[in-house]
Amino acid sequence: MTLDSNDNKKIKPITPLDEQQVTKNSHFLQSFGHAVEGIGQLLVRERNMRFHFFASVIVIYLGFHLRIGRQDWLWTAMAIFAVVMSEFVNTMIENMVDLIVGYEYHPLAKIAKDVAAGAVVFAVMFAMAVGVIVFYPYVLPIIEQLLNLKF
Repeated sequence: MTLDSNDNKKIKPITPLDEQQVTKNSHFLQSFGHAVEGIGQLLVRERNMRFHFFASVIVIYLGFHLRIGRQDWLWTAMAIFAVVMSEFVNTMIENMVDLIVGYEYHPLAKIAKDVAAGAVVFAVMFAMAVGVIVFYPYVLPIIEQLLNLKF
């Protein structure tokens, strides 16, 4: 699917109608291919997901660089997963609401979209708290050494 240049929400199919799949997937690789395509669509269409992906790469790099422990990796992975999954769900809800209501305003559609976006914010706050708790003991000695201070 491609985006219309005039409207980011309007989607045009890239395959002719007679070639679009409307039946159940016939085998695992077909299902897997659709899943990968969905992840790609999320990265292409959602600016916030690209930001979350970039932030995750930085956090993972810092984790390796600072040699964080196994338990810290588990918490870090959980935080990244929570943010990414909430962004997946947020995008699904936004697209389903848009499919149902189109370009009409409906108060329940607004609530659904706002709550889904709030879930992402909540997951990001969780990830930030985990990041502070996990990385503080590793970063504090570096800061002390740079500033030649003791806290």
